[in-house]
Amino acid sequence: MECSNPDGPLCGTEPACETNPPNIISCKEEKARISRTSLFLWHARQDDPSALRCLLQQDPSLISAHGYDGRTPLHICAFYSCLAAASFLLDHGAPVNAQDRWGNSPLADAQSKGHKEMETLLKEFGGQSLGNHGLGFRNAAVAPPLPQTCDWEVDPLELDFSKGRVIGKGSFGEIWKATWRGTPVAVKKILPSLSDDSSTIKDFKHEVQLLVKLRHPNVVQFLGAVSSKPLMLMTEFLGAGDLHSYLKDNGSLPLAIAIKFAKDIARGMIYLHNGTNCIIHRDLKPRNLLLLENDHVKVADFGLSKIFRIKSRQAYILTGETGSYRYMAPEVFCHKSYDTKVDVFSFAMILYEMLEGEPPLSELAPYEAAKSMAKRGLRPKLRAKTYPPQMKELIIKCWSSNKEDRPSFKEILMTLESMQRGGDR
Repeated sequence: MECSNPDGPLCGTEPACETNPPNIISCKEEKARISRTSLFLWHARQDDPSALRCLLQQDPSLISAHGYDGRTPLHICAFYSCLAAASFLLDHGAPVNAQDRWGNSPLADAQSKGHKEMETLLKEFGGQSLGNHGLGFRNAAVAPPLPQTCDWEVDPLELDFSKGRVIGKGSFGEIWKATWRGTPVAVKKILPSLSDDSSTIKDFKHEVQLLVKLRHPNVVQFLGAVSSKPLMLMTEFLGAGDLHSYLKDNGSLPLAIAIKFAKDIARGMIYLHNGTNCIIHRDLKPRNLLLLENDHVKVADFGLSKIFRIKSRQAYILTGETGSYRYMAPEVFCHKSYDTKVDVFSFAMILYEMLEGEPPLSELAPYEAAKSMAKRGLRPKLRAKTYPPQMKELIIKCWSSNKEDRPSFKEILMTLESMQRGGDR
């Protein structure tokens, strides 16, 4: 199955071909070529000459590769100012004046975005400004190609729900405990009525494309998905439940346990926030934190997450009321631009709940709680007697109205480890 187009079906149809036609490339070879092209375009967008070099050694023809819209790797580099990759491509003979479906050359794209260094580089190699200067191309993120064989696709007949049970519900459908190849798994089943909805399908594809890349001990492991109706998404099953239920049953946690849980959350979030692609969770809350039976925590549910390419210190231009009100950062509620620090604010509310034994501002309805925190600067009262000074200071910093004053999760982890060492003495 062909899976390289993020805007197409989860698994498209195979390229048309005849049975053993003379002098025509086989279906298998054609699929491999398309996969290599997708990867080559992807690594150009990531400004990664080393990866481009490896692929080019395998297939020298990739230097002239192009996507379905005629855009070459050099077009992508020019549009996004990926100078290192562009220099590599030009040094290895990339066609400097190739034109895409709108007639634009790489230099036209660079000029349309005002990338002066890129303009200079392209002109040194004979680049010409051809076409309508990029007006036909939208500034859209380049998604990584999905596995060529769709190895995440699960045959729904392999999922056994006969001895399973519903372990969660939402407006999208239900989460079931089921069995897959003899292993207990958690399956998010989308309502059949929603499985034909274009926006639901888009959100489902986004979550699959996100989860398939994640590998960390403190992040719930994605196992597979069903792209036929009804849509289903499968992850590892964690039998100890979620933090919401745990706190409901146990009330406030001993400081040592709260710190242990908080460290696991911080580690998972450090992984998500750092690296080539930064993932902002946007809905961090106790229900989305799952427990292992050895008292460890994993971050789960990435249905609202967003993935972005990190470039220097550039802020992400994100707006919108996204997430759960009681844990929502003020800038999100107020529809202002925001970044990774929204997850830090949510973390402060979770830390408060673990130590106090009740949700933040539990006397208010969720919407009113978010509104009061955003508009009036209201914060929950720290009543518990178990707070060491460092913990109070950490919570207050994490829920600061000014996102710039909130620490990163790396700093949070260092503070928690310092507190843990102090408690062990």
